[in-house]
Amino acid sequence: MTIQENQIKQNIARIWDVSSETYDSHEGHGITSEAEREAWKNVFKNLLPPGRLKVLDVGCGTCEIGLLFAEMGHHVTGLDLSEKMLAKAREKASRRGFNSVFKKGDAEAPPFEAGSFDVVVNRHLLWTLPHPDTAVQNWKKVLVEGGKLIVIDGVWNDGSIETNARRLVSDFCTLLVERRNPRKGHYSREIDSELPNRHGVSPEKMLEYFRAVGFNNIKDIDLKDIMDLQKEDMPFRKRIAYNYKYHLIYGEK
Repeated sequence: MTIQENQIKQNIARIWDVSSETYDSHEGHGITSEAEREAWKNVFKNLLPPGRLKVLDVGCGTCEIGLLFAEMGHHVTGLDLSEKMLAKAREKASRRGFNSVFKKGDAEAPPFEAGSFDVVVNRHLLWTLPHPDTAVQNWKKVLVEGGKLIVIDGVWNDGSIETNARRLVSDFCTLLVERRNPRKGHYSREIDSELPNRHGVSPEKMLEYFRAVGFNNIKDIDLKDIMDLQKEDMPFRKRIAYNYKYHLIYGEK
């Protein structure tokens, strides 16, 4: 890793440290209903073999997705660059009585031996990575033979007229109700310039990453039903713009 890349990773970690305080309250992040919780579990159950599995939630954040696997009886390890995100994850795991393990580290290069996990999962991570192709390759390395990779991501801004109109209405309502500028960027332009998927990752691009490193039995699962559940309790100003291509891509080593 170059000095510049290391600095960018440090800057990203600091941004997510700050974000950790409110992360689970943002739409699509925290799981807000039992119906959504069960919907996620049903998706995962249909992809996984029986038995207790070793699961790596890479770029885990507060481990909202990883702890669903813990609820299903699997042993979960969470990895993240942000120490404050990991603190939130540890707190949640402890409160629920799970013996999950959390480690600080780079999602693009998980610091584990080859063949350490039965499952690698992540949500809303791939778009944030400077080297997503390298990340997918390294996630494959830490899987056992026959292990499963599950990547959840979406296209947050497709640049269409409809999307821009929805975002404009949402931003205006947010400005009126919350008295804050919703257009204030999460990442700096410097960081954005290093991210090949800064507007989100299309299912086609996700499939390309999986195929490039030789995953088998690849599946593309549309998550619109889960998005509909997430939108049920959203205020109009959030719901109007919550209209993404949202997918899960699955592959076997």
